[in-house]
Amino acid sequence: MATTFAEYKYGGLGAELKREIALIAANVSPLLGVLKFDELEHNNVSRQRMYTDDGQITEHAVGATWVKNNPHWEFRDSALANLGDDVTVDLFGAQSSDTTFNALMAGNVTQKTRQISQSFDRLAIYGGTTANAKFSASAMVGLIPHIARVESASTVDLDGWLYTGTDANANNTQVLVAAESASATLTLGMIQRLISSVKPFATHLIMSQLMHDKLQALGQAAGTNLIVAGEKLGMPVEMYGRTQVLINDGIKDNFVDPASSVATISTYNYDTGTNDTSPIFAVYMGLDGYCGINGQGMIQVENLAGGGAMENLDARGKRIKAYVGTALRHRKAAAILVGATYS
Repeated sequence: MATTFAEYKYGGLGAELKREIALIAANVSPLLGVLKFDELEHNNVSRQRMYTDDGQITEHAVGATWVKNNPHWEFRDSALANLGDDVTVDLFGAQSSDTTFNALMAGNVTQKTRQISQSFDRLAIYGGTTANAKFSASAMVGLIPHIARVESASTVDLDGWLYTGTDANANNTQVLVAAESASATLTLGMIQRLISSVKPFATHLIMSQLMHDKLQALGQAAGTNLIVAGEKLGMPVEMYGRTQVLINDGIKDNFVDPASSVATISTYNYDTGTNDTSPIFAVYMGLDGYCGINGQGMIQVENLAGGGAMENLDARGKRIKAYVGTALRHRKAAAILVGATYS
């Protein structure tokens, strides 16, 4: 059964600590709060089927000949990444501090969980790109390369279509361009076309904080404010129509401008980019669309060797890790808008 980080049924030793870590992770990362994960077995963690179409249904007359008409799919790589680290507490430091060992360890675990969430947010967007060493070396495949590979398994750019036109001749129908060979200020029309590009429907919009603020301002000016529909895990849920809006702090507002209708991933540097555009994503979240994948156990917490005692240090420690990734299982389940500015 697919679950989010926080919904997963943690058991065994340390189950309560794992649940606490999961709740912290889901609160730090809105994406981890809603993304459904599919727990995979050892023989299917690196390749996923991506459906390129659903096939067609034929109307048959009495006595007509029936022929095979299957949906079409292709393999795409979607490997798991091993996210985690060791955390320790120095025993002498704990002895001489104004708090307990357990409190110090709890604080370290909390901070490490925040870092895991923030790392996941970045990799879930950029992982597997050729743009930056920190992402190209990652096993995880992010939304940008997922969408690029809708065109083909080896595609490394985003070759789409101008959002005011038609996608009929686009190399990649899931890439919308705000302006050809330039950038353009975000409009509600861009958001509408982006949402319409996702099938069966867009469950979520994913964007940076600045783009969220721009969308909110556009909505207020048009009299169609973002609606707070309720709360999940103590966090407000914002809706644009029937589509939930997620802020991803791992998205930077310095993405490449498209040349004609192509945004070249390999020319973008996450750390030093100077443009003022920011990618916006619309996704259909589900096991048959855009989803998370995980190894058995989801979050794992282990005492380091010797019951947590460190061999060469006067300290005790824990290892916190999660085998996680993302998959795009239908080509229409995600779309990206490039070339839009927040100013």
